[in-house]
Amino acid sequence: MHPDLLIHTKMKKAQIQIGETIAVLFVFFILIIIGFMFYVKIIKSNIELETEELSQLRSVGISQKIMFLPEVQCSEDNIIIDNCIDILKLDSAQSIMKKNEIYYYDLLEFSDVSISQIYPNEAKWNLYSRKIEDFNSKFVTNVPISLYDPATRKHGFGVLTIETLFK
Repeated sequence: MHPDLLIHTKMKKAQIQIGETIAVLFVFFILIIIGFMFYVKIIKSNIELETEELSQLRSVGISQKIMFLPEVQCSEDNIIIDNCIDILKLDSAQSIMKKNEIYYYDLLEFSDVSISQIYPNEAKWNLYSRKIEDFNSKFVTNVPISLYDPATRKHGFGVLTIETLFK
């Protein structure tokens, strides 16, 4: 065999091996990119779920804060009644919350709080509303409550609705 031909065949084999190596590396990097895109998608969905979960927790926390506000709580002989809101106190609470917005913002953040009476009469009170347009989504929490009318000494049924806003 001629020495030039031997060198030529060795170079051809080396070129083929380099081509194979480049092809393997190309496939390897494509697989890494696909895996990274899959990982990013999973992380993004997990973050969205956690954000929604935090919003739900915040909404429940706000509902608990509202139920324990002395401005709206029911009481008889200085004994507080659980899950009860005094109807006569609601009108005063609305004006107090509007006058002291900064204080209530610390408690209720960006949310919309309303109380609807369903039985025996229908009525609605918007206690607090602080919204901003930059928020993408809102989470609504409805809490069944007892509404007490001290004038008639009767209880009614209502729903406390809290809309919390989150990005």
